[in-house]
Amino acid sequence: MLFGFLIIGAASAANDFKINDGFDEVNEYYSVNEENGMHLCIWDYDDEIIQESYLKNDTDYRIVPGNDNTYNTTYNGHNSLSALMSYIRTSNIPLDHGVLEVAEVNGDKYIFYTYIEYGSEDDWQICYDELMKFNENNNIKPLADVI
Repeated sequence: MLFGFLIIGAASAANDFKINDGFDEVNEYYSVNEENGMHLCIWDYDDEIIQESYLKNDTDYRIVPGNDNTYNTTYNGHNSLSALMSYIRTSNIPLDHGVLEVAEVNGDKYIFYTYIEYGSEDDWQICYDELMKFNENNNIKPLADVI
């Protein structure tokens, strides 16, 4: 569910934002830092698919309040074979961990989301730090109580 939407995700004004150093733009709403395996997504808030998929808990995706009006996410949507192989190799179930926020910029609402695939709970802090750096570079403050 979750990352399949990256292909059909909402178009945004991502080109209007300064992307953090080390990230390469894959498309107009998605960038990747190959060095640390982090992903940065920028979506228009008003896209119904994005809201339903990223701002609500479901069986494979959990979202809970984090620091400074951000939200920590955990995604367990990898196919069962890859999950089993990862568990055999590392004794860990492969989960994606991330941090997202909703912010208003120039009168438009956006969802900004950083995540690391096959990570650990320690990655929430790494994702948070990267998101705060993005916020600083773009003069963004997350909105409170959006979920």
